[in-house]
Amino acid sequence: MRYEQGMEIRQLRYFVTVAEELHFGRAATRLHMSQPPLSQQIQRLERQLGFALFERTRRSVTLTRAGRLLLEEARRALAQADRTEDIAELIRSGTAGTVRIGFVGSALYGVLPRALRSFREQLPEVHFSAREMESNDQIRALQDDIIDLGFTRPPLPLGGLSSLDIHEEELLVALPHDHPLHRRGGPVALAELAQEPFVLFPPEHGSGFWYTVARACGDAGFSPRVAYEGEHIHTMIGMVAAGLGVSLVPASASQLQLAQVRYAPLAGPPVRLGLSLIWDETRAVPALKNLISVAASAAHER
Repeated sequence: MRYEQGMEIRQLRYFVTVAEELHFGRAATRLHMSQPPLSQQIQRLERQLGFALFERTRRSVTLTRAGRLLLEEARRALAQADRTEDIAELIRSGTAGTVRIGFVGSALYGVLPRALRSFREQLPEVHFSAREMESNDQIRALQDDIIDLGFTRPPLPLGGLSSLDIHEEELLVALPHDHPLHRRGGPVALAELAQEPFVLFPPEHGSGFWYTVARACGDAGFSPRVAYEGEHIHTMIGMVAAGLGVSLVPASASQLQLAQVRYAPLAGPPVRLGLSLIWDETRAVPALKNLISVAASAAHER
């Protein structure tokens, strides 16, 4: 229905209340106002509409035919207005809205599923999308307003973006099942892998994963001899299963149990791989801040 210019939701609320009570005094009491201003508002509404809404006598108030026709439409308009106010309040409080998420694939085996489940359980009115993206791509996507929140592997050149470290896990050695180091058993020292062909992520992805592995190998006195590169963690582990090399993978990825792959702990001090949230604080709406809090809490669950 098209309302006349100047009609207010407040006037419709007055009209519906009078229509339900069919008594100006009782309606005024419900509306916490005196009767004369209420009568004036109804008369003003009738002038704006160009027709009478009520038939008034000294003993009764009844709806006109036009008033009866308008009543249901007015109720729908008020219900929609109330719903709009409710949604606006949810958005202000951060319990409603839309958040676009990017994530590195290796997070799928640990924190990310818990975080997404917690999002749905704790913030059901916040709608989110999630797409796999490499860390460098996430930085560009944040800068270009394509995503709102990223799950990345530090360290990264953030370029003014905000970040929060939420999780760390140890790296394991992924070995072909027939590898001598597996047959020997026990932890594997990184230096023992110096002559092995490695399967790793491409360094141009800007992955903190690659940097963490390269730094750990450097501390052990060698640079990893990368023979094969995989775009995804499951690809890397599949290449190890094929006997193409060894790899270092996050402990959570050991959930990928392939018959031809064995996982071994590293000897000595553990090598830890981090997971960070990144976002643009200048566009941090309340819903995003709530998701960050939920994700940080979910990261510490077991």
